[in-house]
Amino acid sequence: MLAAAEVLLIEDEKMDRALVQELVALRGRGRVHLTEAGDLQAGLDLLGARAFDLVLLDTRLPDASALSALRAVGDRAPDTPILPHPAFLTVEMRHAAKQRGPWDVVQRGELDRMWTAMTNLLAQGKDEAAAARRQTA
Repeated sequence: MLAAAEVLLIEDEKMDRALVQELVALRGRGRVHLTEAGDLQAGLDLLGARAFDLVLLDTRLPDASALSALRAVGDRAPDTPILPHPAFLTVEMRHAAKQRGPWDVVQRGELDRMWTAMTNLLAQGKDEAAAARRQTA
């Protein structure tokens, strides 16, 4: 069962935000709280203000390239898994995502795959946080 989770969606397209909202509402069963940002800067501001368990990142934002967005989010929240959802995927994007830790990539519009990746990354993040707490105890 999915534990309660805080997810940040950085997405400029209103229709794509609505699709993710619906996905989270239908599959999250009230356990996933979705916060939305319409551009990278708004997302970075939110990441600076509070913690999230996962970031869903559009890679075609008006204020950043795919790689600069991925790096900026990774720099702001280095322990938070990022799930980029590009219209297309370059080798550079895959390599940059893989280097920063827990990651997956789904093509835009693959909602079943997005949900699976979200739940896997959220579970992995919770497991890693629990392991880190055990090491410091």
